[in-house]
Amino acid sequence: MNPFRYTLVADGPSDRSLLPIIDWVLASLELTVGIAGQMADFRYLTTPPSGLVARIRLAFTQYPCDLLFIHRDAEAERRETRAEEIRAASQAAAVPTYVPVIPVRMTEAWLLIDENAIRRSADNPSGTNPLPLPAIGTLEATQDPKRVLHECLLVACDLGRRRRDQFQRRIGERVQRVAFLINDFGPLERLPAFRAFKDATHSAVERILAADGGGSPED
Repeated sequence: MNPFRYTLVADGPSDRSLLPIIDWVLASLELTVGIAGQMADFRYLTTPPSGLVARIRLAFTQYPCDLLFIHRDAEAERRETRAEEIRAASQAAAVPTYVPVIPVRMTEAWLLIDENAIRRSADNPSGTNPLPLPAIGTLEATQDPKRVLHECLLVACDLGRRRRDQFQRRIGERVQRVAFLINDFGPLERLPAFRAFKDATHSAVERILAADGGGSPED
């Protein structure tokens, strides 16, 4: 097996920021094969799939891979509720091996860990304005991580009103850039949802590589 291929099925295109997080977790396995990730993007279709089962089934056929990562934000639901939704949908779609990716409460919570990455994404790495970053241990209790990350980026950019308005219109791109600028997602291991995701990833990859008979993690 070379490389190890995965596909991400996410809630929307903005969740592409999960790709570097998945890459980091897979890299921690020290695989003896390369890693190639992709995100299932249905926007080009005349009739995009409706519902989680249809999106999983189409992703598995249109984006061939060794492992499917299926993302749902917990939002106002319990993580266990989302995990059961993913389990039932994956079973209905006849997907053999998958990993649920369920940030609590949403993907942006996993990006509020690196002040330097936020300042660099705002194109002001030397800025000194204090950013309203929550303590890492409280991220899963943060009510609206997306709003907090947007606020951090706006504070970090330190622009006047007109340029700040221009900055804000493309803030979604800045959010994704934060993810790709973070080198170490280790601090997230303090969060139960992230630990569950990492443990599930390691277990799934080990099963796949054992069945394949090669490319197993280094001891």
